[in-house]
Amino acid sequence: MNDRQNAKLNMYQSVYNTCLEYAPVYSGTPVFLSSLNALNQGIAHIRETERQQADAEVKGTTQEKAGVEDLLVQSLLKTGSAVNVYAFENGDTDLQVKSNLNKSMLYRMENNVLLATATEIVMIVTVLILKLKDYGIIQSDLDELVSRTAAFESLIVKPRTTIDKHKLYTQNLMRCFSEADSILFDKLDKLINLFKTSSPDFYLNYKIARNIINTSVRKRHPETENTDGNK
Repeated sequence: MNDRQNAKLNMYQSVYNTCLEYAPVYSGTPVFLSSLNALNQGIAHIRETERQQADAEVKGTTQEKAGVEDLLVQSLLKTGSAVNVYAFENGDTDLQVKSNLNKSMLYRMENNVLLATATEIVMIVTVLILKLKDYGIIQSDLDELVSRTAAFESLIVKPRTTIDKHKLYTQNLMRCFSEADSILFDKLDKLINLFKTSSPDFYLNYKIARNIINTSVRKRHPETENTDGNK
């Protein structure tokens, strides 16, 4: 929630609190009471949506990603080395190129490239698993590689999903503010005129509460002014 929205929310709450102080005044006006209750519900919806938005904020996963990436690289070096020797002994130059991996190369890869490389090695090892036994690779090694590849894929997709959720909650928040504005502009601001004469204090305090005070407005610094007071 930005500063402007926060200021508006404070205004909504101020209007609601002010109206509660004068409950006896509008107790005989059901539409005013129902409109006020709708405003209170709108405030609650905004606060809940704000909480959801905050929970969906993109959080750093650098350390988590590093740990998962390290494990994947370990598995790729182990299985890749075995495949590379197998390819050399069998004269498969294409397979040699695909399995010629080293730590520096793997860590320099973009996430999607590393994932694609791991996926390709998984496919190769799956086909050759029985033949790779003599090279020190067994089914448990393949299972480990598959598991670590899946974990890495899940992690690099996570930020995109989080961003999408954050955008959704931001849109929901805008809708909540629009609905609250409508309650004020189209109902309460008009109904308050019913009490301008019969309860001038209520009317005046309502108008005061309706002012939005945006504390985020920047103050002018003295150094931005000339000695004559002009900018």
